[in-house]
Amino acid sequence: LDATGGRFGPFAGQLFVGDQTQASVMRVFLEKVGGEYQGACFPFRSGFDCGVNRLVFGKDGNLFVGMTDRGWGSVGTRRWGLQRLAWTGKEPFEVLEMRARSDGFEVSFTRPVDRRHAADPSSYAMASWTYHRWAKYGSDPIERKDLRVRSARPSSDGRSVRLIVDDLRPRFVHELHLSGIRDEAGSPLLHADAYYTLNRIP
Repeated sequence: LDATGGRFGPFAGQLFVGDQTQASVMRVFLEKVGGEYQGACFPFRSGFDCGVNRLVFGKDGNLFVGMTDRGWGSVGTRRWGLQRLAWTGKEPFEVLEMRARSDGFEVSFTRPVDRRHAADPSSYAMASWTYHRWAKYGSDPIERKDLRVRSARPSSDGRSVRLIVDDLRPRFVHELHLSGIRDEAGSPLLHADAYYTLNRIP
């Protein structure tokens, strides 16, 4: 949990989760729908020396990343390690939050978006899928379906966009690509992917 009060950037109150195999860290935004938590996962940082096993925030607001392969292996090149991740003080252009709505999603950003790109439904691509829940280890995505973003409405301050999406499916992962989005200076998102596990449609 980022309880640094802004010393690690604009993500206070969100969660950071390590990935063993990919030697990466993901960011998680949660909200309550119908009294239960659900939310979105975003790429955050990759390329660590080894599989990420433990994350701890220091008193200085830096994130300490404990790593080991523990015999499982990872895309990293070392057997174990400890790395420190510090915020540079420069705010990245990222998706900040992704909230479920009855007919789509509301996506907010760390900086105002270019309204022309943000209002164009072709700036977005969306699909949904799920997994087998079974005794054996793992599952490929199943029941994948491309979804149509019918409309995109930026807010007056450009900090969020309301997406109207056809065919939402409860209990499915909803994958959103925002490759067409730019900020007011014309820069693309640092990470243009989001994955929302939609347990319940509001």
